[in-house]
Amino acid sequence: MELSDRLLILAHDYLMYVRDQFTERTLLTWFLFFFPLVIFFELPRYATPLLVLPLLRLFRWPPDDREAREAFLRTNPSVSIIVAARNEEEVLGSTIESLLSIDYANKEIIVVDDASTDGTYEIAKAYADRGLIRLLRNTSPAGRGGRPIASNFGLRFSTGDFIISVDADTTFDRDLIYRLIGPFYDSKVGVVAANLKVRNVGDSVWADVQAAEYTMVIGLWKRWTNIFGTTLQASGACGAFRREALVDAGAWSAEITEDIDISMKAKKLGWKVLFAPRAIALTTVPSTFRGLVRQRVDWDRGVLRLYYHKHADALRFWRFDFGTAWEMAREYLMTVAFNLLYALYFLVMIVYSVKLLSFILIACYLFYSLLTFITLLVAISFSERRRHEWWLLQYAPVYPLYKGILRCVRSYALVMETLRLRYRDPYLPNTAYDNAERW
Repeated sequence: MELSDRLLILAHDYLMYVRDQFTERTLLTWFLFFFPLVIFFELPRYATPLLVLPLLRLFRWPPDDREAREAFLRTNPSVSIIVAARNEEEVLGSTIESLLSIDYANKEIIVVDDASTDGTYEIAKAYADRGLIRLLRNTSPAGRGGRPIASNFGLRFSTGDFIISVDADTTFDRDLIYRLIGPFYDSKVGVVAANLKVRNVGDSVWADVQAAEYTMVIGLWKRWTNIFGTTLQASGACGAFRREALVDAGAWSAEITEDIDISMKAKKLGWKVLFAPRAIALTTVPSTFRGLVRQRVDWDRGVLRLYYHKHADALRFWRFDFGTAWEMAREYLMTVAFNLLYALYFLVMIVYSVKLLSFILIACYLFYSLLTFITLLVAISFSERRRHEWWLLQYAPVYPLYKGILRCVRSYALVMETLRLRYRDPYLPNTAYDNAERW
């Protein structure tokens, strides 16, 4: 008997087994089968934007505010760009060059060297000596202060009405400032998030699949939340702030995800957080599995620590606003509650029927691959770089596996954070945690 015939027989026997499961078992079997279709795929979360956003674009909603933005930009507001850098000698030069090339006259670039031990200071000093940037250096005997402290240091010496905070390994489109500060024509807007894309595509499969992830999670989903005013944060890689909003919020606090913290502090004070989809920043992502895991552990711990511990009071919609509470509650269900429920589901199914679980996983994988393909297709259709991003569609079959790995990483991070194990992440020095605890 040929191998192909044997495989067909095995497949037939397997399908007959699954059929018997559904015809002979109790209602529990049906629940266990449909559970992942409802939860794993998060159909309402994904399908609604995919259906509604193209329709809104067809009917030109939300209304075009170009005239208001252009009238505001004609006032030539002053902008300060703060780059907090530590041991970034390999990338800082290209970041500074990219900032200098941005087409906006009334800007200042402030580089803060946070006690680097490599050539970061010397690279920045070459630009400062030519009068192209302002250079600050942390020479404290206590050593580095961490990203939030370095950003506050730069803020103290800045002069702009609007502050743009960027990572030291990021580059930018030439019209970034125009696109990023345009929404500030609305005096209630305090924070504007840039549209992040992956700078180091091609370095590895890990970097490439993150490029697909950013296209969907940032490029598409934040367009959706922007319509309802429920965008929760501006990424630390590139975000803009009204100076008044930063001062009101007390600037950056010593947190492992300070971008979440400053955005939430501003929202709770009544400032709007918006997304500027055409303000493009290219950020460097981890290109190794180890680097990716370390980054996501920090991010996932920060989500639980800041959204649902420090800023849990934002869920009180009667005190703050319903949109923020809704988005935070939805995010909690998807990233915390359901993530832990997945683990329980697998344990139950392993005990109940491994064969049935394998069938469900295969069905989930196929369905999720199709859903990812459609989501990527819609996300790329909205992108101003769509001619260069169609190749990301090839990662649709890889993405479900990638997300499965990240679910495991997230479960680990949530357990570590809940039990407060290794609470002092090395992202910040101990002095920063000590100061935060004294405050």
